[in-house]
Amino acid sequence: MIERLIPPGWLPIWMRRAHPLVQFHLGRPSKDGLRYAVFGSAVGLFLFFGSLSLPLLFLFLWLAILVQQAALAAGRIHEARDHQTWELLLATPMPRHDLLLATWAGNYWRLNGSWVMHIYRLLQALAVIGVMVYSLWLAEFPAQQAAVLLLAGLAAILLQPMSESYFSGMMGLACASWSRQPVSALGAAVLGALLYWCACVGLIILLLFANTGGIGLGQAVAALLLPLLTSLILGYAAFRLALRALA
Repeated sequence: MIERLIPPGWLPIWMRRAHPLVQFHLGRPSKDGLRYAVFGSAVGLFLFFGSLSLPLLFLFLWLAILVQQAALAAGRIHEARDHQTWELLLATPMPRHDLLLATWAGNYWRLNGSWVMHIYRLLQALAVIGVMVYSLWLAEFPAQQAAVLLLAGLAAILLQPMSESYFSGMMGLACASWSRQPVSALGAAVLGALLYWCACVGLIILLLFANTGGIGLGQAVAALLLPLLTSLILGYAAFRLALRALA
């Protein structure tokens, strides 16, 4: 969402839609598997769980988008190798970091324009608001400090979808850069996304429900910012690993 508030001229060159490599990835034929899976899962969750279907659909979409971005990024490198264009890209004057970042940006813009991402952003915003309301309800901190909680929630709504896309995309690129076996690279990328999702869900639940007597400001802010900060750190680490593999 934050990228919609930034003028195109302020974006890094590798992030702009006019970048040749970004345009190339945007022009590739899209696969509808994720959309069909989301639609079928939404129907199934509603039939089986009723009013609980929205939280479960959010968790499923969260995981599905992470896995899809990681798998798509890894697949881009292996497709380029199969068509013998990856080595040509490495031979161009384009810096290695721009090559990786533009590849991620093309995948990100493609997913960002889909209705699946719009639904996920809506559900993610509702989940963040729910965490804030729950935290304020059981608050063990002065009401004057609620502004800190609101700022943390706003940052999570605006930045978390992009930061997690960065993490999962870089995870896929790093795995594909180090492994020339498509199956092993895809498996490692998907496993990394799955472990990240499990860790975030578990830690958020632990932070929110560890103290049944009330929630401190630090707990609430940590629950809101944990996925954002963790994905940025892990995404940058994966980016550096991918650069090292291409050196």
